[in-house]
Amino acid sequence: MATLTKRERVLRAMRFQDVDRVPLYDILQNDAIIEHYSGMKFAPGNGARITGLAVGRALDMTRMADGPIEEPKLIDQGNGWVYQQERWTGWIVHRPFDDVAGCAEWVKADIARARSTVYDEEHRRRFHAHVRERLACFAEGDPNGDPAVLIVESLPGLTHMYYQPGQELFSYLLVEDPGLVEEWAEALCEAELRRVACIADADLIPMVLTADDIAYKNTTLFSPAWLRRVFMPRLKRLNDAWHERGALCVFHSDGNLFPVLDDLMATGIDGLNPLETIAGMHPKLVRERYPTLALTGGIDVSQLLTFGTPDEVREACRQAIHDTGGRGYLMGSTTELHWDVKLENAIAMFETAWETRL
Repeated sequence: MATLTKRERVLRAMRFQDVDRVPLYDILQNDAIIEHYSGMKFAPGNGARITGLAVGRALDMTRMADGPIEEPKLIDQGNGWVYQQERWTGWIVHRPFDDVAGCAEWVKADIARARSTVYDEEHRRRFHAHVRERLACFAEGDPNGDPAVLIVESLPGLTHMYYQPGQELFSYLLVEDPGLVEEWAEALCEAELRRVACIADADLIPMVLTADDIAYKNTTLFSPAWLRRVFMPRLKRLNDAWHERGALCVFHSDGNLFPVLDDLMATGIDGLNPLETIAGMHPKLVRERYPTLALTGGIDVSQLLTFGTPDEVREACRQAIHDTGGRGYLMGSTTELHWDVKLENAIAMFETAWETRL
């Protein structure tokens, strides 16, 4: 087969069509990997650019490609919310409430905020300009000027719901005022549907990541029954909205998704990411049970890419290609190539994909 463009390779893989090789989909959050593939060193003000150049050289598809926070900083928003930002991560330092009653009052305000959020032509212009800027940077990094696909994130809202108050307070709120929680879920979903209507453009955004982290190593974070009743219908509405506008939908959640994978399939997802193998989501098992679902990820980053050897990585990559038949599969790590991943192991994964012809 003739060499495909990255977009062709990604979209053909998602549709289980023949490809020249397995596409690579990952997130670069590792200074050594970025410097290696960009051919440049980090310097003040160049983080976004050299991250984009590295993506263009190494990957077929990516997300979260804006580069690192160059200086760690504490952000006090002046309303009780305080955030810490580090080079490749961040977290909440302080919230404006510390009990369920205070959390409930904040949730009511967040519902009002979500309901009043407007996505207008100016938002569309700025968002599209950012996507085009990233694509241009990816193209600059590729020897043939071929840009990687930028998969856009589109979340129903559950991660926001448990992250902002924290898992413990959210769980108490879910028991004490389930109606408020469902009202919140609906407001966030409706806001995201308005954003989809504003920004969707299949030529610019052919792939979206309809995502919320709903599981951990052993099972789901919330009961499958609750997810079926509250989360899945809203995820389906979001997938439908993107499908109506010509985009394919990959669902992302870490953890063991088998308890709700039938339900996820019923929402109309086209693909699944990141196949956290240490949680039991092995490409072979998922492919056997769901043969029409495109798979992305599957190369363990918590142990293998961090502590393993290049030979072990190559073997795991070859096994993943074999187990999926090389069709409907985009290779990548089981979350992102973070700062502890060995450069030589990332190189081994990339080169195995490049060298394995299908």
